[in-house]
Amino acid sequence: MIKRLWQLGAAQRWKMGVQLLGQWLSRLLVVTLVWAGAQWALRGTVNVGLLSLIGIQLVVTVLYLLASGWLSRNGWAAAASQDLQEQFLNATFRPTQTTTDVMQGLQQDLSTLRAVTIFFDTIIPTILQLILTGVVLIGVVLSVHARTVAIPVGGILLLGMGMGLLQGLGNRQNLAYIQSFNQMGQRFLDDFLGMSTLIMYQRQHRYARDFAADSEDYRQKTMGVLRYQLQSLTIMDFCLYGAIGYFLLAQVNAVKAHTLALSTALGIGTLTAVWLIDFRQFGYFMHVFMSTLPKLRHLFAVIDAAAAPQKTAAAVTLDAPVTRLQLTGTVGHTDQPLLTTDLTLTAGQLVGLTGPSGSGKSTLAQTLMQRQPLLAGKVLVNGTTDLATVAPTDWLTHLVYLGPTAKLFAGSIQDNLLLGNRTADWQQRLHDLGLCRFVADLPAGYATPVGENGAQLSPGQRQQVAVARAVLANKDGYVFDEVTSNIDPDNANQILAVIQQLAQTKLVLLITHRLDDLQRLDHLAFLTDQRLVQGTFTSLQAQVPAFAQLVQAQQRLLKEVATV
Repeated sequence: MIKRLWQLGAAQRWKMGVQLLGQWLSRLLVVTLVWAGAQWALRGTVNVGLLSLIGIQLVVTVLYLLASGWLSRNGWAAAASQDLQEQFLNATFRPTQTTTDVMQGLQQDLSTLRAVTIFFDTIIPTILQLILTGVVLIGVVLSVHARTVAIPVGGILLLGMGMGLLQGLGNRQNLAYIQSFNQMGQRFLDDFLGMSTLIMYQRQHRYARDFAADSEDYRQKTMGVLRYQLQSLTIMDFCLYGAIGYFLLAQVNAVKAHTLALSTALGIGTLTAVWLIDFRQFGYFMHVFMSTLPKLRHLFAVIDAAAAPQKTAAAVTLDAPVTRLQLTGTVGHTDQPLLTTDLTLTAGQLVGLTGPSGSGKSTLAQTLMQRQPLLAGKVLVNGTTDLATVAPTDWLTHLVYLGPTAKLFAGSIQDNLLLGNRTADWQQRLHDLGLCRFVADLPAGYATPVGENGAQLSPGQRQQVAVARAVLANKDGYVFDEVTSNIDPDNANQILAVIQQLAQTKLVLLITHRLDDLQRLDHLAFLTDQRLVQGTFTSLQAQVPAFAQLVQAQQRLLKEVATV
């Protein structure tokens, strides 16, 4: 674990040496000033070597203070934390992950990525400072009053023994605290997202009691962690402050016995106090770091799992554009086959896919996007290549999937539109398609912030931005899954017109149950009774009773809405 942390941000590690030198010499400046002040007050002179050392420390301290801001922004801690963050996020949100995997990644405590910076900017420099100060202390004390060197060293050894005895308890307390926090947090999310359902079935009081029980358990675990911290502080204070007091008492006795000069006693006493107090601060930082270890182990486990070689056939990279997809086989889940079908998609033809809820429309789309394997059969790309052998990352460069809920990122409308394309004529392209015309009415135009997940835009506007982003990406094929549902008719009609124009040159599958869409599509595929029936709107309505019933149900619903 420590070795892996040390290897992060290696190119910037030299800056830690600069930081260490500045912090250490500035920290010891108080020791040399006290020592020199005592010599001046008692003897009227100051040792030349001591004055030279003070001059060096002052210069280094000033330079360090001037560079400290730059070091904090561009130092080893920032580089190492960025390195770890990139590794973790790349592993968590890699293209082969399922939606469930991604959500589990989102639930992880990403604050660990920020908390771990304490290892780079505090713990490592502090350890090295303690070693350097300890070497200086032992050397100085051995040269002026050798018998007392065992006091501070003994205090550190006693501290190590005491903390070692508490270590097992601390690990158990931290683990129990994290588990209780996760359980309470998960219950809160479940209850919050399902609040309407709980109220509908009048179960909110029961879940309120369960949440109260989880909260009490979390409080108890928190108190356990606090008790462990208090015990740790008590041991540190007893060992370190006790060592400081006993060491100063020994120096006083030496001064009284005229075996040690008072100025020297003050100097080495200050040096010992600085060293041992730094140990106390280090103990606090170590406790904070140790509390993050369980989460840190999880981060590395995620990274290692993503990096582990997969025993699969060699992935194929497609060199030619995708112009034809032929799905022949059984779509569904192991315990629930949904349909056995033969569906062909070709560039230049828009295919509409519809069917009752649960018939397998979205599952078929997920199969085409490599997110759901076929139960039997295969998907052929351009008539020759088995989709199962195509590298998932390469496949995502050829096909775009867009569902009913548009995902927009923080930033402006332009930022979201240009995720996949940065050509100079992108605004003209949108103008020709009639997309995002509403932007002209916004004061900031394309620079308008969208808000959190597009909260500043209407549902129809969000979907237009998402469709425009997909079009600008200029992929070979598109799978639109209910993109015209849950938005107003004007936006829905505009999006359908864009999809129809896009399908003149691209491979496009439109999954929809919207009646206006179905009536305007030339080629429809209808899922019913675990099979796929294809035809026009008129032929399906005349020949497939289930399709006719679906159309009639929508017509009745539209009439009811119109009369309200």
